[in-house]
Amino acid sequence: MAARLWSLGSLLVAIGLAAWLLGWDTLLWIPQMALEGLRDQPWTVGIILAGLGLMLLAKLIGGGRRG
Repeated sequence: MAARLWSLGSLLVAIGLAAWLLGWDTLLWIPQMALEGLRDQPWTVGIILAGLGLMLLAKLIGGGRRG
């Protein structure tokens, strides 16, 4: 549990630093482009999401081990 909280805290710090350096408008542009890609090219986004799902499943099955 502590490792997950540490990871979440690190993610929030990274987002905060990125917002400070780049600005929120730039950071919010990324999800907007993802939604436009989903609308314009649903098959491509579907393949990417399927790949991410398989990676997550592999991590859950393997317990985080590689190889």
